[in-house]
Amino acid sequence: HKQKYQNIEKQLKETGDTQVSTSDPESRHQITRGNITEVCYTLQTTVDDHNKIIIDYLVTNQNDKKAMGGMLRRAKTILRTNDFTALYDKGYHTGSEFSTADELGIETLVAIPSTSSRAPHTDYELSAFSFCKSDDSYTCPQKHILKSNGSWYTTRNYRFKQYKTSACKSCPVRHLCTSSKANGRTLQRSEHQGAIEANSARISASGDLYKKRQAIVEHPYGTLKRNWGFDHIITKKGINRASADTGFMLIAYNLRRILNILGVVKFTELLSKLDNLISKLFRFIGSIISAII
Repeated sequence: HKQKYQNIEKQLKETGDTQVSTSDPESRHQITRGNITEVCYTLQTTVDDHNKIIIDYLVTNQNDKKAMGGMLRRAKTILRTNDFTALYDKGYHTGSEFSTADELGIETLVAIPSTSSRAPHTDYELSAFSFCKSDDSYTCPQKHILKSNGSWYTTRNYRFKQYKTSACKSCPVRHLCTSSKANGRTLQRSEHQGAIEANSARISASGDLYKKRQAIVEHPYGTLKRNWGFDHIITKKGINRASADTGFMLIAYNLRRILNILGVVKFTELLSKLDNLISKLFRFIGSIISAII
């Protein structure tokens, strides 16, 4: 047993991973909902809003936080356009992913997660401070200006600036705004904050559009997991097998969905046309191979 765990420790050091599953080496321990955690894979899907057809999927061993940009890039390639709006739940609310969406020219509506206040009084939460882009400054509820020294500071995932004001020293409501006795109130603004604020503005202006998200993307999951009982991977271990397993489930869902939309007669006609097309394609490929030989 000691050698087994020494090998695992060596593997973690070599790969840079922070964890490894002994039951399925490619799966990862993740939060699935609330405070519930499981060793599992994560399924990302892209679903069209009109017919609830799954146009793309990806099985990963990462959580949702860094998934949006990659799935948007794949959707743009599949659809050959960026003229669509993508709806996501709050698990996808990550600054760098908003910036990727902006680079791709794709509009997103991502639910805004609740945040805990860092101020002693709710009247002095970050949302009470207004940002001036042209002046690169914040104005606090007491109308004092917080400025940055222009320097970018780096964390593991992003860069940010800090904003302060000397007015904190003599401010009569300082005790409501900050618990810091030495420096007064300090605000941080990440390099992605502009994209985050743009998403918030779109959410506010979207009306009932965002409410469609659950009806669109949760429809396939509800059918697969609740109605059909596909709530776990059936075949052997490994992410490739998990992806293949999931692919068969999603193909079955799409075929059933198309059958329900078209009806039996039209669906049968469609399959017949596809069969003829595939037969012609194989005959064409066969003739090319024969000519080469």
